[in-house]
Amino acid sequence: MKKIRLSTTLLPFFLFLLPALTLAQIQITFPKSRMVFQRNGGNEASLWIGGYYSLPFTRIQVRAEPMDGGTLVDWTTIQENPKGGAFAGSVTVKGGWYRLKVRGLQGEQYIEGGGVERIGVGEVFIIAGQSNAQGFENYGGPAASNDRVSCINFGSNTDQSPFDPNFPEFSHLDAGNRVFPRGYSSWCWGRLGDKLVARLGVPVLFFNAGWQGSSSKNWRESADGIQTTEEYTNTAKYPVGQPYGNLRTALNYYVQTLGIRAILWHQGEADNQFNRSTDDYAANVTKVIQRSREHSGKDISWVVCRASYFDAGGSKGSIIAGQNKVIQTAGNVFPGPNTDGIQIPRGGSGNPDNDGVHFFGNGLVQLADAWDANLNDNFFQNSKPQSPTPGATITVTCGGNNNLSLKVDGGFNSITWDSGGNGQSITVGGGRYMATAKDGLGNTIFTAPFQVPNRPVISTSGPTTFCEGGNLTLTSSYDNTAWSNNANGKNITVSTGGTYRAVYRDVSNCEFTSDEVAVKVNPLPAPPTARNLGEARFCDRLSTTLESTDALIYNWSTGEKSKQIVIQKGGTYSLTVTDQNGCTSRESNQIPIIVDPLPSRPTVTAGGPTTFCADQNVTLTSTAEAGYVWDGVANQTGRSVTINLAGNYAVRTRNIYGCLSDPSNAILIRVNPLPAPPTLTASGATTFCDGERVTLTASGNLKAFWNVGDSTQSIVATRSNTYTARVRDANGCFSPASAGLKVDVKPVPTIPTVQQIGTYTLEAAGTRQGDYYRWERDNAVVEPRTSIIKANQTGSYRARAFLAYDNGLVCASDFSAPIAFTLIIDNDGLSVYPNPSPNKEVTIETLEDITDATVILTTLSGQVLWRSNVTTFNERKRWNFSTVPSGHYILTVRSATFKVSKRLLIGL
Repeated sequence: MKKIRLSTTLLPFFLFLLPALTLAQIQITFPKSRMVFQRNGGNEASLWIGGYYSLPFTRIQVRAEPMDGGTLVDWTTIQENPKGGAFAGSVTVKGGWYRLKVRGLQGEQYIEGGGVERIGVGEVFIIAGQSNAQGFENYGGPAASNDRVSCINFGSNTDQSPFDPNFPEFSHLDAGNRVFPRGYSSWCWGRLGDKLVARLGVPVLFFNAGWQGSSSKNWRESADGIQTTEEYTNTAKYPVGQPYGNLRTALNYYVQTLGIRAILWHQGEADNQFNRSTDDYAANVTKVIQRSREHSGKDISWVVCRASYFDAGGSKGSIIAGQNKVIQTAGNVFPGPNTDGIQIPRGGSGNPDNDGVHFFGNGLVQLADAWDANLNDNFFQNSKPQSPTPGATITVTCGGNNNLSLKVDGGFNSITWDSGGNGQSITVGGGRYMATAKDGLGNTIFTAPFQVPNRPVISTSGPTTFCEGGNLTLTSSYDNTAWSNNANGKNITVSTGGTYRAVYRDVSNCEFTSDEVAVKVNPLPAPPTARNLGEARFCDRLSTTLESTDALIYNWSTGEKSKQIVIQKGGTYSLTVTDQNGCTSRESNQIPIIVDPLPSRPTVTAGGPTTFCADQNVTLTSTAEAGYVWDGVANQTGRSVTINLAGNYAVRTRNIYGCLSDPSNAILIRVNPLPAPPTLTASGATTFCDGERVTLTASGNLKAFWNVGDSTQSIVATRSNTYTARVRDANGCFSPASAGLKVDVKPVPTIPTVQQIGTYTLEAAGTRQGDYYRWERDNAVVEPRTSIIKANQTGSYRARAFLAYDNGLVCASDFSAPIAFTLIIDNDGLSVYPNPSPNKEVTIETLEDITDATVILTTLSGQVLWRSNVTTFNERKRWNFSTVPSGHYILTVRSATFKVSKRLLIGL
């Protein structure tokens, strides 16, 4: 099977309802949560289940899911083809604690509805007797700890005659609960319930009809219809029908519906006090047992407790014997516990009343355990459980005028409706209704509460009088609503005047009609015309005026209500007008207004100090915008301006729309004048050799600052430069530069380095060569004055260089370091090197200056290979013999006064 929300094949009417499906469309209303139904000897009970539905179904099914003990009963049909919206049926369930579910089927598709949890199949007991049956508050009676122990938390007053209670709520047996019809607490019964649930594995339900201080005589007389009198003073009368009336109420009102296992009887302490005989006691209780069976029409099992003890009187054998006689002779009566040995004595500080009669604290635990011991397997195998009787069913038909007619099926002696009516049928409007039906003995059964639909109620989304073009949503309290304008659905939106009603048809097609809702629609006034009395585009802070044609109430798009409005912001403007009916016209023509923004107020920043000297300036820069208008500066339109005049300066910017900003912050400029330039003088010549100096002085009393970095009144110049100076006044302003004073420092030759570069040759070399040199040998001047000289004597040689400048200025270096020269005297005055000469280049020197000399190269055999004439042999001479084959040769230098030959190896 599939849930209906997945289906697309149900009846069209059923599909129409799908969007509104809720649990209320099928609902169990009987049984109620925590009801316990008496099981039979086979550990089963037939649960009568009833409720209502609001959709058409072909079958109603229920499912019993075990919550704690029990056996699953899967989906079981309890009624085929239900009619009228009410369903009822029975399902057999094993002993246990269950969750009941319900669903309605249409073919193989279904909708699950509202179920009920904590429904029990187990054991039902009625407690009767006197105070140790009834119980009291605050005596320490423990609550039931197991969830499956239940009661009705409701009790009658002490002076109340028997009555039919309302259909109550069932609850867990807590310590302070009232236990219908007259129990004052859980007493020992909560613990007994826990022990029975633990042992039997099924839930337990208790009723308590005990009555404090009642005697067996009071019970017998009230069971016979006699108004009995209490025996302690023999003056006060019990309410008519009591104390037996409470037991009869429980039997007639609930046992028929729930069934019962037994009545638990605890009574005897009062009869001990009154010295009741064995036979009288047995006769009284036996008569009560007989009456309970007569009045209920059921052979109900009884369990009679042996109880007579109180501290002042002790135990009473005659009472115990009377109780044993009842057990032996009354039939279907079982022995309860003997309580006379429990909690002796019963007075003392633990007993709230210190009366010596009632159990308290641990005594109640012992009392519960004693009851549990006697409700043993023998009792459950041989007692006669009374099974529950199915409830009454109802037939539902249309009653007209938003009513349904409800009829209880079957014949009963009396039928009472919880709405207050009597009789088999009632015709009623919306609400939930249940009937209580009684047979000739007064035994009661119930119909499942049935929900009669309420008339639809129409709610509106706003006022029912509105203007043309508006609308109103009418919402029914039912999803599947037919409207008087032939629309269907929960909501309709109406835009025309008229009278509207909502009609709901229930599952039997009975009609329920709402009250009428009258809707009135007023026409709209003609739309107005708006016009602009000014410009449609302007800069911010300007405005224009818009005006409407005449009307009663003006509704400008700005929210203003006058005929004319002043516009200072851009946008599209229009209005409507409202007439005396509160109807608003359609919108007028639209007037677009463009308001161009002003630039942000600019900020001017200075690129440097705003107080400066007359030879300086400062750049003022505005924040960026499309255009700039500077205040105090003519013809300047750039973002930045350079200022060298004192004054206040600000700017206004112009954006791309041509709108001018507010003035910027103002910048105050202050300009200080410059001092006069100084005059420079020199203490001597301003052209001199490097290493010399001249003092330059600036005139005046102000501190001087030279272009070479000095800041003294006079400086010593040692380098070539054109020197200028400025002076600074107290404002920090510098004068213009003075006239330049040129100093020309001439370079001095580098101190030469003297070295021997040939056999007889010395050279004075330096980075900066001199124009001429002064040579000395052993401190005596040696000529010539060239950088290279021929040394023809042994001695210590040194040299200094000289540079000559215009105007007779000559600059000289210091002398070089001396060099020791030793004349070679064993080479015949001729030096040829290198020898051998691998690269064929040869240098020739002579000791003496030879004139008109000839240099000849011959082979060893005397063949002349080369010849060269030298006018003066006063310095080194070099020749390249690359054309001569490598070998051994003779080199000869000769003149008129000199002839020397040397063997020479060339290219080797």
